[in-house]
Amino acid sequence: MDLYRDYFTREQLLLSLAQAQYIPGQLAEHFETLEDVYSTSIPIEELAKDAVSPSDPVPRGAPSDPMALGKARVVPFETKTYSREIPVLADSVLNARRPGSMGAEVMAHRRDRAAEKLRNWADIQHEWLRVSCVNAPSNAFGTAPGDAVVAFGANDSAIRSALHTSVVQPLEAALDGLTYTGIDAYCSDAFWLGLIESKTIKETYLGYAAAAELRGQTANSFVYGDIAWHRYRPQGGIKIADGRCKIVPRGVPGLLVQAFAPDDTNESVGEGLASEPYYLRAFPIPDDKGWRLKMQTHPVMVCTRPEAIQTLKLTA
Repeated sequence: MDLYRDYFTREQLLLSLAQAQYIPGQLAEHFETLEDVYSTSIPIEELAKDAVSPSDPVPRGAPSDPMALGKARVVPFETKTYSREIPVLADSVLNARRPGSMGAEVMAHRRDRAAEKLRNWADIQHEWLRVSCVNAPSNAFGTAPGDAVVAFGANDSAIRSALHTSVVQPLEAALDGLTYTGIDAYCSDAFWLGLIESKTIKETYLGYAAAAELRGQTANSFVYGDIAWHRYRPQGGIKIADGRCKIVPRGVPGLLVQAFAPDDTNESVGEGLASEPYYLRAFPIPDDKGWRLKMQTHPVMVCTRPEAIQTLKLTA
């Protein structure tokens, strides 16, 4: 297999990985990635309570009123390792060769296919961890509130009032003065179907659906009561808890964070490299039978203010 060794160098694997399609998760935009991580135990800082309020005027030339930064705990969180591998066998290359084709071309094609599938798996794994974090955000920083209930079968005024009282006000209290740019609600299938079939909300949803149809799209999101409602599309067993909807404030820096530890290899340890989300390596299979492509990722996903992630139940 020395003939094909050049197709499985670190540089070639990085190129294959870069060419693989990225599968973005619906929650990815909410998670801020911590940079310059060099160990498996990652210190994560609590979202500090730094609310500000207006003050009285001071005489001209007088000392300023003092302020202090809010205290924030730093808690270490341990990353976990997830690993999958795909063999690229010499025999499969032999059987896939077409008349006039070169074995090296087939080997490179299979290498790229394996790299893409492994990266797709890693992307799905990361999204599963993000959803798990949002489904159960409680940790050393705090405890998520219990389920809130809104009767979507009521009239428009009552629903909007209930959303403001049960969702918006508790969320703002949990953020303690921190600014946010919007509110996203990620719905399980059961919650979503109950929501869009509500007599009061159905008309609003149908308006969004008609506009989406004109654009050749599917209406999986709409805005009602100053909240953007989204159907969370289940994939590979990843889903919002059945019959629930998770409320996530948008635009709060550091509320949801993700970090990746360096790989557990001599190369990573010896070079002292900062972490990456994907580690793809190739190993020769014994008896010259092919190559084994192995993908590892070492993530952790953390909510730094669990009180700000709410759960909504649907009632008639």
